[in-house]
Parts: sequence; C-alpha cells; structure tokens
Amino acid sequence: MRILLALFFALMSAPLPALADEDHDRALEALRDGRILPVEAIIAAAQKDFGGDILDVELEDEDEGFVYEIKLIAADGRIMKLDYDAASGQLLRVRQRHGGYH
Repeated sequence: MRILLALFFALMSAPLPALADEDHDRALEALRDGRILPVEAIIAAAQKDFGGDILDVELEDEDEGFVYEIKLIAADGRIMKLDYDAASGQLLRVRQRHGGYH
C-alpha cells in the first residue's frame, strides 16, 4: 500500500504538459484548502467497503467536481473500479469487469 501511495504521489509530481500542470495545481490547491479529502482517506474507505488490494488511484477533475477513481482486485478476484466524490468521500459508482454497473 505504501508503494502505491508513493507511486501515486510521484506521478502527481512528475513533469506533465501545461494543461495537466493546471489540473495538478487545481488538485493540490483543493487539497490544501480542504475542499477534497486526502487520498489515504479514500483508499481506507475503499478497503473497508470492498477489501482486496488497490491496483491504481486517479484523481479526476470532472464537471461536477473532483472524483477519486480507485481500481482494486477484490478477495474473490473481481476487478472493480470505484468512483468516490473527492469532497465528501461518498461512493458514487461501482463498476466490475464482468459484473456490470451497480
């Protein structure tokens, strides 16, 4: 888990094209201002709700606000994609590779 977090933060700070830099800056500002939750809180919620191992974490700046996208492999082997509202931590959507949408 620490390796995934380190990778996530390393990728967030990697040099990116100008547009991506703007997204990165907006995300950091939102985190500093307390408008979004830290990624650790979202990862903890995902593991509490679904168990398994985290495969990937992304923070998306969407029209309705920031959304954390968590990809995990559940204990039963299902690959799941979870969308959490970055401000509230509310689970917005669950997608499974072979299970469709919930």
